[in-house]
Amino acid sequence: MNRLALTFLASLFSLALTAQAIMGRVVNEYDEPVPFANMLIQELGTGAIADGEGNYFFSFDTEGEFGLVFSSLGYESIRQRVVIPSDTLLLNVRLHTAELALEEITVKASAKDPAYGIIRKAIKEKDRHLRAVAPYRSTIYVKAVEEIERKRAPKEPAVELASTVPVDPFAAEEQARKALVDNLNMVEMQVRLNVAPPNQYKEERLAYQAYGNVAGLFIPRFAETDFNFYRNMVSLRGIADAPVISPISSTAILSYKYKLESTDLEGKQIVYKIKIIPRKSGNSTLEGTIWINEGSWTINRLDVSFPTATLRTFDDFRLEQVYAPENDTEEWKLKQQAFNYRARQGKRLTFRGVTTLSYGTYEANYPFPPKFFGNEVAVTTREAYQRDSAYWESGRTVALTDKEAAMVAVQDSITAVVNSKAYQDSIQERYNKVTFLELAWEGVGLRNNAQKSHLYLGSMGELIDFSPVGGWRLGPYASYFRRFSNGQIMNVSGTANVGLKNGDVQGNFDAWYRYSPFKLGDISVSGGRSFESINQYDAYLNQLRPSNYILHDALRMRHSIELLNGLTLFTQAEISDRQPITGIETSSFLTDIVTDEEEILDFDPYQAFITTNAISFTPGLKYMREPDRKINLGSKWPTFTLLHRKGWSGPLGSDIDFDLVEFAVEQDIVFGTLGNTKYRARAGQFINTEDLRFVDWKRFRQSDPILFSDPLHSFQSLDTALNTTNRYLEFHHIHHFNGALINNIPLLKKTKLKAVAGGGVMWLPEEKFRHQELFFGAERVFKIGARRRLRIGAYGVLADSSNGKPNTAFKISFDLIDLWKRDWSF
Repeated sequence: MNRLALTFLASLFSLALTAQAIMGRVVNEYDEPVPFANMLIQELGTGAIADGEGNYFFSFDTEGEFGLVFSSLGYESIRQRVVIPSDTLLLNVRLHTAELALEEITVKASAKDPAYGIIRKAIKEKDRHLRAVAPYRSTIYVKAVEEIERKRAPKEPAVELASTVPVDPFAAEEQARKALVDNLNMVEMQVRLNVAPPNQYKEERLAYQAYGNVAGLFIPRFAETDFNFYRNMVSLRGIADAPVISPISSTAILSYKYKLESTDLEGKQIVYKIKIIPRKSGNSTLEGTIWINEGSWTINRLDVSFPTATLRTFDDFRLEQVYAPENDTEEWKLKQQAFNYRARQGKRLTFRGVTTLSYGTYEANYPFPPKFFGNEVAVTTREAYQRDSAYWESGRTVALTDKEAAMVAVQDSITAVVNSKAYQDSIQERYNKVTFLELAWEGVGLRNNAQKSHLYLGSMGELIDFSPVGGWRLGPYASYFRRFSNGQIMNVSGTANVGLKNGDVQGNFDAWYRYSPFKLGDISVSGGRSFESINQYDAYLNQLRPSNYILHDALRMRHSIELLNGLTLFTQAEISDRQPITGIETSSFLTDIVTDEEEILDFDPYQAFITTNAISFTPGLKYMREPDRKINLGSKWPTFTLLHRKGWSGPLGSDIDFDLVEFAVEQDIVFGTLGNTKYRARAGQFINTEDLRFVDWKRFRQSDPILFSDPLHSFQSLDTALNTTNRYLEFHHIHHFNGALINNIPLLKKTKLKAVAGGGVMWLPEEKFRHQELFFGAERVFKIGARRRLRIGAYGVLADSSNGKPNTAFKISFDLIDLWKRDWSF
């Protein structure tokens, strides 16, 4: 025994003089020490871990008989009953090597923490656990609660000054109810989850009830992410920019450090509590604790926090999972998940959310009918929205807190009142009362609650409009919206105005009707007279130049419908009368600010009848089905679009004759921890140019100065607007590294910057023109509200073309996150 071991034993003997204790040494069949062996006391559910020489010590608070379990990775466990005397008991233990040792793991006195051996066991067994999962069905109770904390301003008194006026108990109770409703939001759901491994899911939402404003609550969709840590990567779609590496992934040892914090006996199961520590702070690693079951090497439970730098709408996000054996078997199933998240707005407003999923009994080997699983990954029945309080009382598997129960009672009583005809009529009357502020600035709204319709009339401020051609215009705006009980929607809007400089009258209208909510069937009619841009997607400065406009009288009809899931047909027919604006006074206050070196386009007026037909297909498009609508969720496959645009000669007096055919493909791909890529490519050709007018040429957007435009639809260093009447090909690409590069640079990773790169190519064969560019940059996300985020980017662009020298440019971008999609625009 070396000097370190002697010192260890001496110190233990000194500690044992005043308490009941047990101590000893754990060795193997060759009398070699078993470092970091575990000693568990069954009655206490706790124990001790031996040191590197196999020495252990535990102090008891009381005398008595106890059952001890000695174990270590790669050895057979042994159990022994002992009686703890009033002084110290010396007990040496011999462990024998297990027949099924993990690749003959040998842990020496100088080895790492024993947690590494345990994790390696879990890693080795995880694929077996994944393969062993049979098709199953389970019912899940979901409760998502958001509590709003409002702190007083520093100058606000914490308590009210004493008053001689008696306290009104009814007013105080009403104030408490109002505070409860204002500060607590909740969603309850009952979901039947159907799973066919490895990756087929379908959730049936059997009951749904919302209380308050639920926009900030996190409700997971199982088809998007199942938080299965037996997989190497765990997707965080809608939560974070990048997936995370599971702490028991095949390569987890390279990403994490581990520390065995305790070995506990829970019932008859030995459980290892292991701390998870990222080897380096990054966007794809977790931090927290995982509990591993000895023997089966399954996950017992875990408590992990996600990296904050990559979260999209939350300030922090934590997940707790609890597993349990199903039907007294060794198969451990997920029993409960709890998502804890927080968002702050300023220093005095905090939104704290908890979403709890409680799993019922698993029906293993469930006989799902053929074609049960497909692209429909979630469905909500109409009855789900009609469940009464008795249903929820019997269906809750997680009890409501006193505060939640009180809020539900208040909300139910409020709902009963709010849905009454008398209340609806009073609200409608109050809303429809016209005020001076509405007339002057906000606009006048008239509501019909019975018809679910809304009429809006523009304010006096909205009477004023501006056009790059001729300047200021004056005229009213109105719109009408209605939602029908079967989910159909109608919206009609229109405007009329007169130019103050030329006295010309113009106006436009648009009538849109969604007649098939589930098939996304829309039909619309629009038209009017207006100044129309020749290239409506041109650089913003060109949109301010009169030379980019013509006078356009038009009537158009559009129709789109999803023929099959992922297969959409779009058709449009437009008849227009096109006239030059050469006889119109085009100057305005912008004339001296934005120079216009081009001449006003002069041509003989003509009529144009143009049809556009496009068919778009996205294979494997996942979707949710609501009672009266369909919600598309996306696909891992590209979207393919074939378009034909034809100018007709003859019908309705049309004077043009051309045909354009275009094919496009676009996709968003996630490359795990390396980031995500988006690309868009299109190729087209005019196959008929018998009478192709200048307005109908294919155009390519000139780049904006300074501003970085959408890189999937434009170039960043195209110094002029281009057009063609022949073939064309263009490709755009952008890749967000989501911290994969900058996190490897110690100083830069603290800035929360994220690298981005991409480029584009354009080829016009007949014009013998080629343009290519690359860009590199860094982006950073800033908070501008509790969940609102602004992403600012700075980029360097390197470009080259066939008719110019290589050039460089510097660009900046501003992008607000879409809170509905929880995603960025590019």
